[in-house]
Amino acid sequence: MRRATFCLFALVPAPLFAQVAPSTQDLDGIQVLGSAPSYSAPRASTATRTDAAVLDVSQSIQTVTAAMLDDQRVRTLDDAVSNVSGLMLAPSRAGTQDAFIRRGFGDSSTGSILRDGVRSMQNRNFSATTEQVEVLKGPASTLYGIQEPGGVINVISKQPLARRQTSLQLDTSDVGGGGGVIDHTGSIGESGFSYRTIASYDDTDYWRAFGTQRRSLLAPSLAWRNADTEVMLALEHGRYDTPFDDGTIFVDGKPLAIPRERPLTERYSKMEGQTDYANLRVRHRLSDAWTLRATYAFSRNQYDDVRVRADGYNADTGLLRRRFDGRRGVDDRSQYVVADALGHLGQGWLRHELLLGIDHESTRNHTDGELARVRVNGFDVWNPVYGAVPAPTAIDPETVNANAALTSTSLFVQDAISLGEHWIVSGAARYQQYKQREGVGTDYAITQDLDDHKVLPRLGVVYKLSGTVSLYANYATSFTPNLASDPTQGAFDPEEGVVHELGAKLDLGNRLTATAALYQTTKRNIVISLDDDTARAIGEARARGVELDVAGQLTDALRVVGAYAYTDAEITDDLGDTVGNTLPNVARHQASLSLFAKPTWQTGPLRWQFGAGVRYAGKRQGDEDNSFTLPSYVVADLSAGTRWAWGAHDASLDVGLRNVFDRDYYPFADGTSRVMIGEPRRLEARFKLAF
Repeated sequence: MRRATFCLFALVPAPLFAQVAPSTQDLDGIQVLGSAPSYSAPRASTATRTDAAVLDVSQSIQTVTAAMLDDQRVRTLDDAVSNVSGLMLAPSRAGTQDAFIRRGFGDSSTGSILRDGVRSMQNRNFSATTEQVEVLKGPASTLYGIQEPGGVINVISKQPLARRQTSLQLDTSDVGGGGGVIDHTGSIGESGFSYRTIASYDDTDYWRAFGTQRRSLLAPSLAWRNADTEVMLALEHGRYDTPFDDGTIFVDGKPLAIPRERPLTERYSKMEGQTDYANLRVRHRLSDAWTLRATYAFSRNQYDDVRVRADGYNADTGLLRRRFDGRRGVDDRSQYVVADALGHLGQGWLRHELLLGIDHESTRNHTDGELARVRVNGFDVWNPVYGAVPAPTAIDPETVNANAALTSTSLFVQDAISLGEHWIVSGAARYQQYKQREGVGTDYAITQDLDDHKVLPRLGVVYKLSGTVSLYANYATSFTPNLASDPTQGAFDPEEGVVHELGAKLDLGNRLTATAALYQTTKRNIVISLDDDTARAIGEARARGVELDVAGQLTDALRVVGAYAYTDAEITDDLGDTVGNTLPNVARHQASLSLFAKPTWQTGPLRWQFGAGVRYAGKRQGDEDNSFTLPSYVVADLSAGTRWAWGAHDASLDVGLRNVFDRDYYPFADGTSRVMIGEPRRLEARFKLAF
């Protein structure tokens, strides 16, 4: 592991401090490029695909604003949603993908992570291009098609700006290595065109004994705007190289008692790949009442991986059996086209916000072949010897040329009817026709061939007690076709969900927002992954819960974001003996609180700020059989930073300490042999310069 080099402290601040003369400038107005001044977001597009205020929407939605992302030095989507209630980490292919449990349900293959409102095929969706993150709770199938009942996470990208701006960001940590971001935007004369180019590179040592996490990104975008029309094209190309590490194993209900930095894998156990993303959007105001919109999006993830995993432990000898396998030529891609019309009709006591649309989506999953699975005994976990087993190279002929295709075409309609000043009644429906095809082999044997259709309704009502408080209720449905769990197995029946929800919202503008929700979700045909990469379906499960989210300004100098969730998720129908068991990786109690202070005092030209956060997750079951339990955990973070003016430029330096008390914790499990370990204490530094 490389030794950390905190060159930011040694090389960057000293000359800057030397050149900054004392100033009476109000540094509170200084804003690093891309940040936002508030923790509250009165409007969010994800819930309705319109410009409706959050207070008027009959669903729970939380926005992780640019200010939150900047203050907390967010690195991943995991970090971004850590203060949102009802979201927990799910098994994520050894931490190589974004995967979340939402209100008791979800995994890495649900397709419920969106990029700018479009289903994403990327393995990791948070990057230097991210402006903010919106989390919609409950079913979103009426607007976004095939989705989980727990909700969607929409990662919203930065857009070209008319005013020319450039920012530079440098990151490092005591783990070793670091990265940087360049973000440049501006207009092209008086043509109406504006552009933005974002480039980033990260090369950081993995915190365990060996491995490196590398990621690069180039993202140009172009926009043209006039009074009535906006056209925007955004492109991204990225490359990544990340360790494939399933963490540790649990023996007799407890983690294996070896140093947490000691991996059970090999140096070649990793995933290497590239991602591509394109989004073309057109928006035209046809009249004061109607706006026409169209989007085409393309998302792709190509990779190869080699996986070394625990596959059986002998407690008497201390020897571990490991499994060696992987994939070659994985190519996951999606294309999406949508056109809709948004109308604001009526006046006085009766008003309509009407949305009419049609969309078509096509997803393709291809694998050249699976590496032939090999099991090797004799790995001594107490005195490990790495490199004794070569990386697998042989392809299992039964897995060659595996393909899965899912296409769907839909019509959708949504109407939000305002009845006077207090009532808003909304309804939405989607008619979705879909085709599912799967096959495998040199001779390409069809394993799944299905054509079907589905009608998905949603009803909601909002009662506005005042201009700042509303009550809401909704009923919604969802469905998700299941792909095969491995190339030789046909798919299960589609998952179907029904949700009933009641809630209340508070919106004090840019000051404070809060949402409380009470819900029950019932879901059928739930696919559960097993340790050997196969799966089975359970008949039905139910999740009941209470959620509370708060974000905003407590005072002019103190920002807060907090959440609490009570989730009771259990299996209610199954062919096995698991009825009454808790769904895996779901904590009954979950809470978080982060405070960020900007005191009024300053040291010369330096304006200070401080942050503190704490996250709690209760006990969780490690599998659907409830055969072992992951312990509860509390993780605390601290940060301190300063802002100053460097001539005409804005500069900042932030230092953060994650997992302050260096707690051992286990965010999720995929059986006893795949238990992810949380990162230990980590010291980070980030420098930004905007000009």
